[in-house]
Amino acid sequence: HHRNHEPGRASSELKERGKWATKSEFILSVAGAIIGLGNVWRFPYLCYKNGGGAFFIPYVLFLGTCGIPLFVLETALGQYTSQGGIMCWRKICPLFEGIGYAGQLILFYGCISYMVILAWAFLYLFSSFSREMPWATCDNTWNTGTEIFWATCPKNKVWTSPW
Repeated sequence: HHRNHEPGRASSELKERGKWATKSEFILSVAGAIIGLGNVWRFPYLCYKNGGGAFFIPYVLFLGTCGIPLFVLETALGQYTSQGGIMCWRKICPLFEGIGYAGQLILFYGCISYMVILAWAFLYLFSSFSREMPWATCDNTWNTGTEIFWATCPKNKVWTSPW
């Protein structure tokens, strides 16, 4: 028997790994993967928190020396080896397989934090469709009476800002 053919298994089941049809398809897929909501809503906050315009100097420095070269390395390595994040490093050098596992662990923790952010966004989005906002009154299960400004709010009255 042929090495890739098992008895009783159709040879059509063994499919070749998919490839990009065009360069623009690859560019759009990569852009969709790296540009997310975090780039839109977190970056302006980080700029404001870390000094405004002065933040751009170290940002551009690290972007040019670390961010873009590592992005190009990762993309080129994946395209060259046609492997995933772990196996591409093993193909270069078996000792480097740990880099792939560390990268997957970082992605795992990043996805957890991103899912928490999305869960809060959905909670507030769906809560905003109610007639009265759940956080507009003091008569809630989560109110302990020790919150600032909430302790002075009469029961079943709408909270107003002290300013």
